[in-house]
Amino acid sequence: MNKRQFDALDDYFGALLEETAPALHSPPEPPTEPVAAFADPAEEQRRQALEALLARVAELKEEETVPLAAEVVVVEPEPEPVAEVAIVESEPAAMGEAAEIGEPTQAVQRQAESAEPVWRNMDTESSFQVLFFEVAGMTFAVPLTHLGGIYQMSRMTSLFGKPDWFAGVLTERQRQLYVVDTARWAMPGHQAGEEYQYLVTLGESNWGLACHLLKGTALLHREQVKWRASPGSRPWLAGMVKEKMCALLHVDALIGLLEQGKNIDGQQV
Repeated sequence: MNKRQFDALDDYFGALLEETAPALHSPPEPPTEPVAAFADPAEEQRRQALEALLARVAELKEEETVPLAAEVVVVEPEPEPVAEVAIVESEPAAMGEAAEIGEPTQAVQRQAESAEPVWRNMDTESSFQVLFFEVAGMTFAVPLTHLGGIYQMSRMTSLFGKPDWFAGVLTERQRQLYVVDTARWAMPGHQAGEEYQYLVTLGESNWGLACHLLKGTALLHREQVKWRASPGSRPWLAGMVKEKMCALLHVDALIGLLEQGKNIDGQQV
């Protein structure tokens, strides 16, 4: 991406970050005359900036994921001559011997079925785009290729029997999004109520992380990240962005934890 495109994207985020969010609990005064749907100039500017950001993020994701066209030529190999094999009949094994031979095979099969998927870190290009966002003073980064979308927070529907970090369900364009109270998920024991502004959704899943601020996008090179070689107790952490000192999210592993109802430490609560 060229410098002009980065400057334009920074302007979008500047408009989002400089404006003060309207009060959430103060009821609006009834208008004395008909007004437009977005009478508040600050709200209208914030909406336009967010729409421009979403359009630009979609363009960046498309640029990073467009495959190169290639002509594929299929060459059928000539059939190889089949050698004649002599068939020798043998006596069937005794029942006890068959059971002994079969037991190790079944044990291996059961072990393979019960084994958890092997953790692998994200595979990125030598340089890739990321979005930075902030939650309760903590900064996270997510690759744009693993970003589902960005939404403004609105009224949610609560569900019973969910972990304390499950904030509720947000319906957006007939799609149900599962909202994570990211502060409580990332800081077990955190009880303070948070007034989030945005929802950052993960990949093609219905899961989204609620956040306070969108801090812009940046082009990262792989050497700017301290990558993890093993999952440890936090498989959601792909690595640390050195200059920003913030966590780079391993989105696929994070979605897996959320699906299992586990928090940042892998504890199911």
